[in-house]
Amino acid sequence: MIKFDAPAKQQMIVIGEKGYPHEICGLMFGKGGGERTVTEVFECGNLNKLKPETRYDMDPKDYMRGEALARQKGLDVLGIFHSHPDHPDKASETDRQAAWPGFSYVIMSIQKGKFASMKSWVLNDQTQFDEEPIG
Repeated sequence: MIKFDAPAKQQMIVIGEKGYPHEICGLMFGKGGGERTVTEVFECGNLNKLKPETRYDMDPKDYMRGEALARQKGLDVLGIFHSHPDHPDKASETDRQAAWPGFSYVIMSIQKGKFASMKSWVLNDQTQFDEEPIG
């Protein structure tokens, strides 16, 4: 299960709505271990210029900056969030192929510029996505 502090969840939603109609992406920070709670989010750039409305390529420099910031704050990178503009919050095959074990992948459905829903996904032992409960 992954939980969210209300301000972190709201910031993630704001980033998703602001980026519409393109996919946005970012990192989720918190404390790892038994009960994982996202306490902060960090927006990363989408370098995909060919199909930014249906794909994201996280800027590696932003990823490294975010990872360093999390360390400075004594937090862990718990996973990655991104949006699906005008599509469901279901993980795609492209999402699965790019996923890393141990990370949560939160996908927000942004419909006509407004947050609609979100789900979290984790890789299982067979390298398939399982839906992760959000608390």
